[in-house]
Amino acid sequence: MSNRLPTWPRRGLGSAAGDPVPPRILSWHCAVYDHESSAQNTPVKGALGNQYPLTLCVLRTFHPARGGEAYGVLPGQSPRLGVVPIRTRGLVRRVIPFVGIAAVFAVAVGTGAPALLAFPLFLLAVLTVALFDDSGQLLAVGGAASLAILIITVTQLGPASNLATALFEIAVLGIVATSVHEVVRQAKLGEENAERKAVEIESIDERLRLTLEAALIGLGLVSADGHWVQINERLAGMLGHGRDELMHANLSDVVAETDRQHVEDALGQLERREIMRWQSDVQLDGAAETHIPVSLVIASVSDHHPSEPFLLVQATDISARKRIDGMRETLVAVRQVIVTANSWDQASPALLGSFCTNLAWDLAQHWSVEAERHDLRLQNTWHREGSNLEDFNDPARNLSIEVGGGLVGRVWQSGVAAAMDDLAGNDYEQASAERRVGLRSAVAFPLITAGTTIGVIELLGRQVRHVDDELITMLSTAGVEIGQFIQRCETAQALRRSEADHRAIYERSPIGIARVGGEGELLEGNSALLHMLEHDVDTMRSQAWPDLVRAYDQAAGRARLAPLLAGLPDQRSVQVRAATGSGRWLWLQMTATSIPDSSGRPEHLLVMVEDVTTVRETQDKLAEALDSQRGANATLEKLDRTKTEFLSIVSHEFRTALTGIQGFSELIRDGGIEPDEVRAYGGYIFNDADRVNRLIGDMLDLDRMESGRMSMRLADVDINDVLSDVMTRAS
Repeated sequence: MSNRLPTWPRRGLGSAAGDPVPPRILSWHCAVYDHESSAQNTPVKGALGNQYPLTLCVLRTFHPARGGEAYGVLPGQSPRLGVVPIRTRGLVRRVIPFVGIAAVFAVAVGTGAPALLAFPLFLLAVLTVALFDDSGQLLAVGGAASLAILIITVTQLGPASNLATALFEIAVLGIVATSVHEVVRQAKLGEENAERKAVEIESIDERLRLTLEAALIGLGLVSADGHWVQINERLAGMLGHGRDELMHANLSDVVAETDRQHVEDALGQLERREIMRWQSDVQLDGAAETHIPVSLVIASVSDHHPSEPFLLVQATDISARKRIDGMRETLVAVRQVIVTANSWDQASPALLGSFCTNLAWDLAQHWSVEAERHDLRLQNTWHREGSNLEDFNDPARNLSIEVGGGLVGRVWQSGVAAAMDDLAGNDYEQASAERRVGLRSAVAFPLITAGTTIGVIELLGRQVRHVDDELITMLSTAGVEIGQFIQRCETAQALRRSEADHRAIYERSPIGIARVGGEGELLEGNSALLHMLEHDVDTMRSQAWPDLVRAYDQAAGRARLAPLLAGLPDQRSVQVRAATGSGRWLWLQMTATSIPDSSGRPEHLLVMVEDVTTVRETQDKLAEALDSQRGANATLEKLDRTKTEFLSIVSHEFRTALTGIQGFSELIRDGGIEPDEVRAYGGYIFNDADRVNRLIGDMLDLDRMESGRMSMRLADVDINDVLSDVMTRAS
């Protein structure tokens, strides 16, 4: 009798019965057993017999804490129905042996047949009852048969040997009935045990089968040579083939070509019992030429039956884990490249390669924004080895993309990552070229810095694939980090150019430049400074520079300026005199400027040293010339004053002489004077004229003296005549 119930209809917890099972649910398995004895249930005519319910249900739920929905019971054969015996049939079965014994007894008594002839019939009735394994009825029937034998023997009044024979027959009857009853009872017990074990085995098989079908991983059983013996729906759905189709295939047939040899080697080792379990991550061939990453476990399950070796195959779909690991490894690779690379040109191959390698794309392209042209230009590309994309050189690849043009243009315009699952059904700007090389899907994400899109990275693959939100989020994060890295690279490049320019200016400057520490020590000096003072670096630091610092402080003190190490931010210049390595003396003009650090405190000094020896000598000569000019000017001024005085005196002398000549001439002209007076007046006129003549001669001598044309001669003079002449002139 079967102990399985018919399949129950689905009873929903929170949903209507018969609803389809949603995908990706959390399943619990629960089994209910009922082993009540049939004697505890009252059989009803025409009803089902007592049953042993075995119910194995699946509870599906999205939220285990909120309950779920149980659906289905054990799939399989229809339950076997037990028929309850009718009461009339039981009564007949119990009465017939007594009727038979009574009939035999009546015939034996009526015919006078000896008890020995009736004994087989009585034995047959007892054995018939013994076969039904009913101890009470057996005792009753056996007692009735024994009593019938004794009565027949007594009624015949035979010899005493007949009574002994009757007792012997009764003993034989009891022994045979007891033996047969025990044999039947043991047979019944054996049958019950066998049936119970069969039910247990069947229930275990059903549970195992349901467990196999309800498992969230792919499970299967293969022979030692790899042929499928059993496979669950999960694994069949994972491979995209039907069970019947897979049952004619081999395990290695569903493994990708790259991993097939490893699986075949593992099957060989398991068959030779070199290992008992093998595990590895492999690729399985799915539907539509796709590859499914799985964690494949093959274990031997035939330790007790070496003649029938079987292997348990467990395939766990690790696509989600691989996808998450790929995204994590991509971010790690991107950040590692960003940290170690010095420029975008150096980092771009590794960055594009990390996207293709870790995310299973075949081609990566970097489009850069041309701000002056207002378009995108293809700058860098990377493709997988063996992808046959080396010759992917369509003329459209050299064209620019305008804002909003195709996938890349839209991503540039919106600043948001976007994807195309199938290029054949979209307005992709290079769709024809992509299809020619077998590319089917694409995703693009912007490179953003300071809220501005500076480029776009595009990933393309040969398979139609759905891009989920997690991948879009990861790519957007990577785009921001790469955009910041590009901005840092451009800033660093500009800084390096600026540093190179400043270094070139520093090294090639004709003026000496020195960088001085906070203690006044020379940190570095350019070649112009070393050449100017004719010292090497060591001598400059140990000897010449301390002397220059002291000379600077002394000159600053004379000029009432702060010393060199005062740390004042304003520029100040002093001129000092310093000796070169060859012993020459130079005039140096030193201009100090304080260079602060990031906190604003003076970090070091920048001292400009210029050779002003020529300028200083020229200034000294100019000063001497100016002094001579000032002396000449003073002499000229004195001469001018002397000339003025001389002219004033000469004018006075001319006026005095002319006045006398004019007066005496008028007196002579008027007449009426004596001849003696005329002669006297004439003498006066002559003396005044002579005086004027001498004055004119003196003036001519002065002119000749100024022009350098006056000749001097030595002669003897009579001092008395000179004095008399002077007195005469004075009178």
